[in-house]
Amino acid sequence: MRKMSRALVMLLLTLAAPSVARAQAAHADFSGSWALDPAQSDGGQFVPTKMTQKVTQTATQMLVDRATTNQMGETSASLKYALDGSTSVNEITMGPASAKVSTVVTWEGDSPVFSSSFNVQGTDITSKDRWTLSDGGKKLTVNRTVNIGGEDRSSKLVLIKQ
Repeated sequence: MRKMSRALVMLLLTLAAPSVARAQAAHADFSGSWALDPAQSDGGQFVPTKMTQKVTQTATQMLVDRATTNQMGETSASLKYALDGSTSVNEITMGPASAKVSTVVTWEGDSPVFSSSFNVQGTDITSKDRWTLSDGGKKLTVNRTVNIGGEDRSSKLVLIKQ
């Protein structure tokens, strides 16, 4: 009886393993060139007037090359994120200031959630970006919550695949 139950457990584990692996690897692919649609975006002064980004995604990382225009001028950044839950550190520039941003990417279904923290001129800032695809993968919505000095601000950025 003991050998039978071990054999049954091994059989069940063998049958379940491929579906577990598929479920873990089945993240949506955000690769492509994207452009901000300001008319569909919402968030007041926190929505840039112009933004483009190129995303290159593999099973283990996401590279984001972003160019943004807002009231502070034009900025660009090349960002690299690990997709395994480990911390990624990127440097960003905001106007005259720059900061090292620590980000952890987790997944909520097919949506990556980028949880970041950094300090600019003595002010602690945290942000959470949740990315979702719609319209057959042609529309990327970024729901963003930023906490600056204890005050939460939210915005929604809508980008269209080019």
